[in-house]
Amino acid sequence: MRKISVLLLLLVITASCAMSQANQLTQERGYTLTHVSPPTAYGDIDRKSLREAIMSNLFYLERIEKITEFNYGGRIVRSEEVIRTQKTLLQIIDTVESQEMLELIMGYMFDWYKASGVDGKGTVIFTGYYVPEVEGSLSPSEKYRYPLYRPPGDLQKDVACHTRREIDGERILGGKGLEIAWLSDPVEAYFLHVQGSGMIRLPDGSKIGVHYAGNNGHSYTSIGKLMIGQGLIKPEEGSLQGIKRYLSGHTDEMNTILYQNPRYIFFKIDNTPAVGSLLVPLTPGHSIATDPALFPRGGLSFIKTVTPVVDSSGTVTGWKDIRRFVLNQDEGGAIKGPGRVDIFWGAGPESGFTAGSLKESGELYFLIQR
Repeated sequence: MRKISVLLLLLVITASCAMSQANQLTQERGYTLTHVSPPTAYGDIDRKSLREAIMSNLFYLERIEKITEFNYGGRIVRSEEVIRTQKTLLQIIDTVESQEMLELIMGYMFDWYKASGVDGKGTVIFTGYYVPEVEGSLSPSEKYRYPLYRPPGDLQKDVACHTRREIDGERILGGKGLEIAWLSDPVEAYFLHVQGSGMIRLPDGSKIGVHYAGNNGHSYTSIGKLMIGQGLIKPEEGSLQGIKRYLSGHTDEMNTILYQNPRYIFFKIDNTPAVGSLLVPLTPGHSIATDPALFPRGGLSFIKTVTPVVDSSGTVTGWKDIRRFVLNQDEGGAIKGPGRVDIFWGAGPESGFTAGSLKESGELYFLIQR
């Protein structure tokens, strides 16, 4: 009875606002997000993880200016409205149990906006990222020869400096005391740059965390696309595992390929959990990265796509549909445009297998309470 009462109260509170704003919405042209009818079938909600993601997100939203504005397909909303939206969803997931009632509530209480996608028709490409674990040391040796650097003192935001070729090939930053750790594998070092954070397993078995601390200002270039374009690998081999296999088997070509991506990441030692661009902890499976120039930071989202089922060896054994609420908490050098989403999968090998095998189409929605 209490759950029904809470639900009815939510409906009454939003009723007048919902009817008045519904009449104001139009199918705006030229926006990345377009107002649409809500999708159906919200999947099995992992209430614990979703609550964790929302609470982290509220930590960000409640600390920015209340007058901060976000664009939802031409509808300008302030941060306080985004906060209200996410707190309402917390009440709903604690109250509503049936899918039928959930669909009724989500359609009645929220306005939904769909991403235009890569084709202008809503097709979005989903990939994944994770926190890798790599072998390394806090001091160099014959085995540990590939350094990670902290940002140079003269690094300026949005100003391009040394390229990957100059830093890794010519060691232009060497001898300046910028090294924070050394790794044993240059390919693992490269993909640590791509992921932006990771764990380093030291020779004594202990581990330290490293997180993103800046970049060299150059645009990201996908070596996977280049390798496919040059016929080095087949399109179906363009996963993280496929690229690693090729590079490991063609060490004479490795540097030439890696240097094609001039973007370089600088790190700091930090043992806290992985955080996104909002500087709040990321929640595996419920935090996404999008283009911050196009999508509202800290926004509540809903995604529809398929994800791989992988075994302990990293082999994909099948695919499963996912439909879930997520939070837009991060960004990435490769995640640009209205048709790209990166899903955070957590830390460790299993997360890496899932993230590295994912490159599938789907749909992306943002929602705001009426």
